[in-house]
Amino acid sequence: MKTVYSIFIILMTTLTVFCGPSTGGDDGLAILAALEDGGGGCIKAPGDTTTTPNSPSAGINTTIVNATASGCWVYLDLKAGGVETTKSGTWDLKFKRFVIGTNSGTSGSEDAGSCFIAGDTNLASVTGGDCAIQADQLMSQTGGGGFGTATENASPALWDWYDYDGTSHILSPKARGYLIQGSDGVSHFGLEVTDYYDNASTSGFPKFIWKVVP
Repeated sequence: MKTVYSIFIILMTTLTVFCGPSTGGDDGLAILAALEDGGGGCIKAPGDTTTTPNSPSAGINTTIVNATASGCWVYLDLKAGGVETTKSGTWDLKFKRFVIGTNSGTSGSEDAGSCFIAGDTNLASVTGGDCAIQADQLMSQTGGGGFGTATENASPALWDWYDYDGTSHILSPKARGYLIQGSDGVSHFGLEVTDYYDNASTSGFPKFIWKVVP
């Protein structure tokens, strides 16, 4: 009985190490970021997504995602107002640490997608006809972003939304406005990533402002 209990403790400890919240830098996440969604007993970090209307008259919202659990995807439904949902729900965006995907291509079975053009430098500049929507695909990265080497099913447009400082290991959002297509293939949203850290400077909290685009 003691042997069985010891094995159980070892397994639980291992799962916590590989799938639990991470509050450090992202330079050691190569293996963790490559884990399959829910694989190995993934434990989602406590705390849900929050969405706050910034300017109700302008239809602008601020969303902060708790994506600190390295082995877990967090799914968001922009069509429902930026609420957190599940993989089986009508999600539009998914987050795992600093990796972002859409419900399309290799990431999902629906008709979402994303794109950007160089002239879209912020949310205000995003309109419905900015660029050609791209579906998710298998993306690979060597170096930068703290990944080391990693492969993920993710958005090509949002794959490098940040600039990475190799000395401080800080991620800073690029001046970009993105066009996001919802999973229904009809809804469209403008999006601008504004931060990756919470008020305590803990990483894994992607923050973005967004709006519905006619």
